[in-house]
Amino acid sequence: MIRLVREKRAGKGPKGFSLLEVLLAVFILVVAIGPLINAYRPSLFSTLTEQTQTVFANQARQTLNRIACLNFTTLWNSQGNPVNLGNLFTASDETFSLNGATYNPTVSIVDASNGAGGLVEITVTVSGVTLQTLKANY
Repeated sequence: MIRLVREKRAGKGPKGFSLLEVLLAVFILVVAIGPLINAYRPSLFSTLTEQTQTVFANQARQTLNRIACLNFTTLWNSQGNPVNLGNLFTASDETFSLNGATYNPTVSIVDASNGAGGLVEITVTVSGVTLQTLKANY
């Protein structure tokens, strides 16, 4: 007799999951995935910051290389802090945009020989990234 009742109920009951069961499963997934997303957030922010710093460093390196390729006399005669890039080459060539903001490198060329001549220090700064080099008159 018990066997017949089970067979009848098994055939008549609804198939699938109830709305409550589905909502409970979704809630459990949200609670489990939330901390994982929060764990990745700092690394994503760090990656974006590093990408920005890399762009600034590359742009500063490009400007520094362009200036270092100039002859020593031009650099010696263009000393200043900051240097007007328009006197060395087209200043607009060094202007660049990143994430909607426009950046211009700041260049400094100073005597590094303590008045003896023959050595200049070139410093290029782009938004906090500073690169320096020396150039001698040889």
